Amino acid sequence: MKKAIRLKDLADELNVSITTVSKALNNHPDISPKRRKEILEYAEKRNYVPNQVARSFRQQKTKMIGIVLSDNSNPYNARVLKGIEKTLSVHGYHCLIMNNAEDVEKEIRLVNELRGLNVSGVLIMPAAGNREGCALLKKYDIPYVLINRYIDKEQDTYVVLNDYQASYMSAKHLCSYGNEKIFFLNFLSSVSSAKERLQGYEQALRDSGIEPDPSWVIADCVDQMDGYETMKRILEKNTPPFSVMCYSDYIAIGAICAIQERGYEIPYDIAVMGNDDIGILSFVKPRLSTIGVPKMRMGIKSAELLLEILERREKEMNEEEVEEYEDQHIVMKPELIIRETS
Repeated sequence: MKKAIRLKDLADELNVSITTVSKALNNHPDISPKRRKEILEYAEKRNYVPNQVARSFRQQKTKMIGIVLSDNSNPYNARVLKGIEKTLSVHGYHCLIMNNAEDVEKEIRLVNELRGLNVSGVLIMPAAGNREGCALLKKYDIPYVLINRYIDKEQDTYVVLNDYQASYMSAKHLCSYGNEKIFFLNFLSSVSSAKERLQGYEQALRDSGIEPDPSWVIADCVDQMDGYETMKRILEKNTPPFSVMCYSDYIAIGAICAIQERGYEIPYDIAVMGNDDIGILSFVKPRLSTIGVPKMRMGIKSAELLLEILERREKEMNEEEVEEYEDQHIVMKPELIIRETS
């Protein structure tokens, strides 16, 4: 393997100091335009690539942002991530993407790794709604913004969906069918979005003259398999017609599969609602009714919030006067999308 050209190599070959080469590469005013041009042309000829990691440790800061998601292969998270990357790249930051898999212990390890990498800040979807990872970030004085969920509604800085409204809209629509039972396949009960959606679901039922039954709510559904297995159990004990509201489109996919295996017709026997509006499901039969979420904008706003915090810190370090900072809460508006499953 060909050895990478170092700053020292350039300096030795040009018979100048490392400081002179470094200043030329960074457009320092101490270096004349003619000398800078000579050094830059030689560096390009030798295919020199700056070691950004080494530079960041010397400067005690990086242009890296840690992004901790539950699962970046989930189309929902992938869209959020696209918004984050698009925004950070414009400002010269690089993304270091990690998955906590809703595992608190894993998240703690990831936060420690990010600290070791000297990241400038972190965008995080806290595992299972747990505060451990964020507590470490705060302890290490690493700026962070929560995505898609909060831990402390009043104190955290976060960007989330209006989960109460999303769930209320979805459940109210299903109530219009006149079915006596409306099941809710919910997410991890410790996560703020799951709590908010449960409240919205229960209120929509009550406003429609239906008293919620705790047995209709099945918590801790995470993915397609959970939706499939949960729906199978529901069908073993309940005969249609009834309706099913799902925390996510992922869960709804599994539920629909179980319903179809039993030969029931959607939405006439069983109406189904998802949440997230994963693009591909608008082209699959039956086309899933769901809640539209501005996922990419959620990513953009999360990144912008973190950039604001970093900019403020930079001003404080330079002893510039800054306005008093308050934790910011950005709540995105959901959209009811009616297709073929309800």
